Amino acid sequence: MRITLLSVLLALLPAIGFAQDAALLKAAQSEQPALLSTLEGLVNIESGTGDKRGMSDITRVLETELKNLGATVTRQKAAGKAVGDNLVGRIRGKGGKDLLLMAHMDTVYARGALAKAPFRIDGNRAYGPGIADDKGGIAVILHGLKLLKARGFTSFGSITVLFNVDEEAGSAGSRELIKQLAGEVDTVLSFEPSTGEPELIPEATSGIGAAYVNIKGKASHAGMAPELGVNAIVEASNFISRSVQLDEGPGRTRFNWTVAQAGDRPNVIPESATLRADVRYPDEAAFEKIQAELNQLASTPHLKGAEIDVELSEGRPAFNATEGGKALIRQAVAIYAETGHELQVIPRIGGGTDAAYAAQAGAAVVEGLGLPGFGFHTNFAEYVFIDAIPRRLYLAVKMIEHAAAR
Repeated sequence: MRITLLSVLLALLPAIGFAQDAALLKAAQSEQPALLSTLEGLVNIESGTGDKRGMSDITRVLETELKNLGATVTRQKAAGKAVGDNLVGRIRGKGGKDLLLMAHMDTVYARGALAKAPFRIDGNRAYGPGIADDKGGIAVILHGLKLLKARGFTSFGSITVLFNVDEEAGSAGSRELIKQLAGEVDTVLSFEPSTGEPELIPEATSGIGAAYVNIKGKASHAGMAPELGVNAIVEASNFISRSVQLDEGPGRTRFNWTVAQAGDRPNVIPESATLRADVRYPDEAAFEKIQAELNQLASTPHLKGAEIDVELSEGRPAFNATEGGKALIRQAVAIYAETGHELQVIPRIGGGTDAAYAAQAGAAVVEGLGLPGFGFHTNFAEYVFIDAIPRRLYLAVKMIEHAAAR
C-alpha cells in the first residue's frame, strides 16, 4: 500500500487535536460562486502596474468591499513615482493577536490584454489576466473575512488588510508601508498564488537582483583593419561563457543572462556592448558571493585593450521563514489535510514577493495562501483551479483563527 504524507496526517489528526470543521467547509463550498463572481469583476478591471485608470478603478471597488466587511479604510499614496494609492483596511476585534493580510492589486499585463484573453471558465479552470497573481489572493481575503464575520469570530486584536499597487515592479511605492504595518502585528499572512499540481507552500522566496555589464572596446573598419579594433561583441561572448557556471540550479542562486546589446553598423567592429543578467539569490551572503565572482571575472578581460565594468543591483530581498513562520506553515499543512488535500512544503521558490519586506519587521510570515493555478505572467494561459476555492477559504479562515490565538 502506498503511504503518502496526506494519509499520515489524516491518521494523526485526532491525536494532535485537529478535526474538520464541517460547518466551515460547508460554508466555504457555498461561498464558491460568490468568490468566482468577485474574481470575474476584478479580472475585468485592467490594473497593470502604473495604469492610473485601472488602479483608481480597482482601489475604489476594494475600498467599498472592505467597508462592507466592517473595516475602517484609509488610502496611502504610493511613494516615489509609483502610481495609485495603497489601500489599508482595519477591523478591530475583542482581544487576541494582531494580524496583517496582504495581496497586491497590480498585474503584469498592459491595457488591452483583457480583450485578447477575457475572463472565461473552462471545466475546472477559470482564466484571465492576473486571475491567479494576485486577484485570486484578493478574493480569498475578502471572502475569507466574510466567512469569519458570519462565524461571529472576534477573538483577535486587529486584522489589517493591505492591498498594494506595485508588487510586480518591486514595491518601491509600498515597501516602507509594508514594513510599517508588519511591525505593528504578530503574524503576516500573504496571499500570493501557489502552483496547482501539486499545491505548494514555500518556506522561502528568492531575492531578485540584476547584474549590469558594460564592455568597452575599440571601433575599427570591419573589412579594412579589423585587427586595429577591440571587438566588444567578442569580449561580451567570452564574459558570458565564463560566467554561466554562476547559476547553481533550483533552490539555490540562479544567474541567467537575459539582455545583450552591441553594435549598430554592419561594417564596424563594435566599440561597446552591454549585458544584463537576472539574479535570484537565497540570502545576502549568496548575493555578495555573486558580486565578488563577477568582479573577479571582469578584472581579466579576454581581449587586450578591453575594459569590463560590472554593477549589481540587489533589488527585492530574499524571504526566509523564521521558526515562527515555519510553525505557521506546519499549521497550514495540518489545516489543509482537514479538507482531504495535501500542501507540499517546498524549501524555496524562484520568485520574489512582498513577504520579504514584511519579514524584515520581525513578524512571523507565511506566504502562498492565494488560489492555486498556473500560467502566471502569460496573457493567454493564466488560470486558477475552481475546485480549490472552498479549501482555500477554509485554510484562510482557520489560519486567521489560529494566528489570532497564538
